[in-house]
Amino acid sequence: MALSEKEAVASFRVLVCMAKADGKLHEEERAALEAGLEGIPLPKGVTLKDLLAEDHAIETLVAQIASAEAREQTYQAAYTMAYADGECSLDEQKLLDRLKAGLKIPEEKVSWTQRVVGEAKDTFLPSNIQPIADPEKRRKEIREDIVKYGILSAALGANPLPGVSIATDLAVVGIQVKMFRDIGQYYGHRVDKAAIKSLMAGLGLGTGARIAVTNLAKFVPGFGSALGATTSFVATYALGKIAEKWFDGNMQADIATLKKDYEAAKKDARKEYDQRKKEIEAQQKAKELHLKSLAEELRAGELTQEQYERKVAELK
Repeated sequence: MALSEKEAVASFRVLVCMAKADGKLHEEERAALEAGLEGIPLPKGVTLKDLLAEDHAIETLVAQIASAEAREQTYQAAYTMAYADGECSLDEQKLLDRLKAGLKIPEEKVSWTQRVVGEAKDTFLPSNIQPIADPEKRRKEIREDIVKYGILSAALGANPLPGVSIATDLAVVGIQVKMFRDIGQYYGHRVDKAAIKSLMAGLGLGTGARIAVTNLAKFVPGFGSALGATTSFVATYALGKIAEKWFDGNMQADIATLKKDYEAAKKDARKEYDQRKKEIEAQQKAKELHLKSLAEELRAGELTQEQYERKVAELK
């Protein structure tokens, strides 16, 4: 399924409306939206600056989203944006209620989205990594893990399934958090989920806004699964390199330094992706049926989001 050009623009504008639910676009929300929209081919005449500056009535945007699949994707993305980082504000909830009514989202779809997002917030995948004192051995293990997590993220990004793709994007974040935790444990450090998520948010990763935009972007004509895979690999690989550098420096670097380093790491990650493209595509194909099967089990309620993320992580 792909959104039409008109639906894609309207859907992104819905997310901007969610960010402005309290009447203004805060700097952290702007940064998250800009990071998520980076590299997405917008239609002729539509700029990122325009998307963030324009004001639209939610009912006007809803009327431009025609297909049932596009409506469901838009609602799931908006809900995730409102709830993934914590409690939804009253203004955001009012806007979500209007969006649900306008898009005519069935209650069972609403309940499924609520369950998946809620369970993802409470999930912290286990890590059984033992510390490695030898720097060369540690570097080798970390390097291998970063590549494996990057490839798994790419496989998730390459297989957007209508109706459940928000769960796969939440799983990518769960995998990134686990990777960060694993790297810390190689150094003998145990870092809690809140600390990891806070650092990731400082880099523009793992926030509700970033997840929501990335989720919709995979259904944009001209973006699709190939760029979805690239984006997921690059973000995960670059985060892994930053985590390694942070722990190697005894966790002393500030967020401004890490952000600068992260931008440089993304360039290296793109080169790594290009060098490993055939390997990554082969791994995507090998994992595709299993990932689809797990997604269908999640859709049917046979798996919780936590169980789904655990099973996905096992594919590393």
